[in-house]
Amino acid sequence: MTFANRLKPPTLLALAAAFALGACQKKPEQAGPPKEELPNIKVELPPSPDFNEARAPETWDDGDLSIYGLRRNLDENVDKGDAGEMITVKGYVQEIYIPPECPEGELCPPGKQAHFWITDFENEKGRKRAMMVVNYRFPIAEWDEDTQKMWEDQPEVVVEKGKQYRIKGKFVRSSATGFTHDQGLLEFNSYEFTDPESGEVKWISPPNSDWHPLTVAAQDEANKEMQERMRKDAEALKQKKGG
Repeated sequence: MTFANRLKPPTLLALAAAFALGACQKKPEQAGPPKEELPNIKVELPPSPDFNEARAPETWDDGDLSIYGLRRNLDENVDKGDAGEMITVKGYVQEIYIPPECPEGELCPPGKQAHFWITDFENEKGRKRAMMVVNYRFPIAEWDEDTQKMWEDQPEVVVEKGKQYRIKGKFVRSSATGFTHDQGLLEFNSYEFTDPESGEVKWISPPNSDWHPLTVAAQDEANKEMQERMRKDAEALKQKKGG
């Protein structure tokens, strides 16, 4: 009988388990390299950008609207403008359209109607937040001496690049003179002007415009004269029939 046969079954099982356990355990010299501990690095990220920082308030402290405020409620404000409602906007002149010069002796297409661009903030670049202002000047033909005489004493609307103005007008997408902008534009009515000599504050409309007070007064006078002629003609016809 061999040695293995003399061992009882429980003894064989214990030896097998001990052998298996010893085989699974690594010797100290077979263990992997020790883990390297990384230093505690503090990561400092820049603050999140404030996307509202470059936006103007919807209205300024004096109640005037901003360009941002007009476009914040675009459809509603355009509907008001189409209905004829006037609003007051404050803005800096970013750029003034100047018609290209036509070389002498050449035939050139006519320039665009006078217009300029305003922004909510001074020195603001690009057209993304700028708004076009149209119909602030109406030319008078050189040969039309009567019209020139009518307006010779009336102040022109003069704007300068970089200066801030208060402007009244209608906020629309399409103007009567053919300008169109999907984010809205301003049809000029008048702007606030302070007389440098007297200090008097006035609202100046473009000479030769349909809404200038002088034009309105002349039209009212013409309507009165026409009504008076119609009244006289009616009386004359009545007397003729009665006679």
